[in-house]
Amino acid sequence: MTIVNSETHPLEKIFADKYKVDFYQRDYVWGSKHIDDLIRDLSTEFLKNWKPSDSFDDILRYDPYFMGEIVLSIKDGINYIIDGQQRITTLTLLLIYIINKYKHIDDFPIDEIKPLIYKQKGGKKTFNLQIEERKECMEGLYVNGVYDVETDNASVNNIIERYSDFEASWDDNINDGNINMFVYWIMYRVMFSKVWTDSDDFAYVIFETMNDRGLSLTQVEMLRSYLLANISQEKRVEAMNTFDEVTRRLTNIKLSSKSKAEFEFFKMYFRGHYAETLSQSPGSHSDFVRIGKEFHRWVRDNETMLGLKTSDDFVDFMQRIDYYSKAYDKIHTLIQKRNATEYLYLIVNDDYNFTLQPALLLSAIAYKDDEETIEKKIKLLSRYLTKILTWRVWNHWLISQSSLEAPIYELCKQIRSKSIEEIIEILDSEPIELPELEASPRLNQQNKRKIRVLLSLITAIVGDGSKEPQYVLNNDEPQEVEHIWSNHPEEHPGYRSEDEFQTARNNIGDLLVLPKSFNASYGDDPYCDKVKQYFSQNILAQSLSNLKYSNNPGFAKYVNDSGLPFKPYDEFDGTAITERAELYKQILSYNWNPTA
Repeated sequence: MTIVNSETHPLEKIFADKYKVDFYQRDYVWGSKHIDDLIRDLSTEFLKNWKPSDSFDDILRYDPYFMGEIVLSIKDGINYIIDGQQRITTLTLLLIYIINKYKHIDDFPIDEIKPLIYKQKGGKKTFNLQIEERKECMEGLYVNGVYDVETDNASVNNIIERYSDFEASWDDNINDGNINMFVYWIMYRVMFSKVWTDSDDFAYVIFETMNDRGLSLTQVEMLRSYLLANISQEKRVEAMNTFDEVTRRLTNIKLSSKSKAEFEFFKMYFRGHYAETLSQSPGSHSDFVRIGKEFHRWVRDNETMLGLKTSDDFVDFMQRIDYYSKAYDKIHTLIQKRNATEYLYLIVNDDYNFTLQPALLLSAIAYKDDEETIEKKIKLLSRYLTKILTWRVWNHWLISQSSLEAPIYELCKQIRSKSIEEIIEILDSEPIELPELEASPRLNQQNKRKIRVLLSLITAIVGDGSKEPQYVLNNDEPQEVEHIWSNHPEEHPGYRSEDEFQTARNNIGDLLVLPKSFNASYGDDPYCDKVKQYFSQNILAQSLSNLKYSNNPGFAKYVNDSGLPFKPYDEFDGTAITERAELYKQILSYNWNPTA
């Protein structure tokens, strides 16, 4: 029978025992604000009761200060901390700080404080909170009040910083005149509720429902603890190292959005590879919604569906997470490298700021796909996604996450872990609604960034077809949407109003993407002057000039093979705008024509 017990004890009794940290526990992560809050709370509560004439007996009648629950799993007579490590570490540091600051005071109770920090036997000192990698640091702080050894250990570095925070946060009303009484109050009136069990499984249940003071555990940390709790002891250390490496890998990925990669990865992975119900309606309890809110609990509640029965199942699940986190990292690394020659569509989708692209790509990757297969799937799906986004931009349809999340995850479900051949068959069926390329998009303040990407894509398509690869948004110099017509209505008579003129001028057929400096130098010039300068720019701008149609075999072959209506313009009027808009539309259609 599982034993569970709960008792309330003062710090003096809690700290008299020895503790080890169980695998559930994260690093020591308290920050400066937590130290400041703790010192303020303790000082305020003590001073509210204290009078200079009070004795030790009076202290025992002061109001208590409750520090919350300490949850323990007691195994083979050893206290393993399930919840409370942050507070025990911090209060141990506080006692060390008080000793170093006030040990010169007459009758200072140093001999009563020491046993709450460490035990000494046979000349050997062991701290009551036994964490091997922190031992030297705690020893240095206790003996010298400083520890300046360089280390990569995050907990040790944070302990050093928090110890220095005590001085900055200290209340001057706690001083030589009342420090002894303050120490006794901490020892006997700072209270903890000690909750302990002899069952590892039940310890996790308790752990999941408890939070450290002021600093809740994250879903990633809760998932880590749950998985490790179900892995046999002989395999647990290796599994723990694997998961921690996953966390470090994900933490190093910087997303363009404000989201954190370590959370986005798990949501995308579980939704893309496992979610069966994808309803996003308010109040829904679908897999999709639950994974978004609490993916760690969703995993726990779906053990059967996930095939999690034995320790080996959990180890395999952990290895899958490791594998897919590497794939997720690879996707973001390729985006950051911006090799548009190999991964044009991957880069374009990111430039559209479409944040769901990694979810779609990740879902298609089968466990243990080799690098070549992964890269083929990335290219195949990113190209399809570019078509979806570009067709929608052309037709002024939204491409926000909220507008496409449902169809993207439905597609994720269709392609999850499929072969390349199976994915091609699915994509050929046009699984996401695709508008026709109708009319011509017009530039406005809301779509300026998307039109810039669209025009850069068209330029790159023509460049690739002509064996002159160029994705202008990779240039070091900032690129802008440039009007071919200057902003002078008088140069283009026939429009009844300024609005009519601007409507024509903002038609995509009148637009190019060019360096910002070009616009500054030539933007106001008439077309007859600008067209001479276009020949020194990207291939789409060059195609306006007669010069591009002679002695350019790559471009000539592309025009001939594609049958696209390219032509130079000595003059550029309203008809030319209409013709160029049609050209851009046909370039897109030709590029995605399976027979091209």
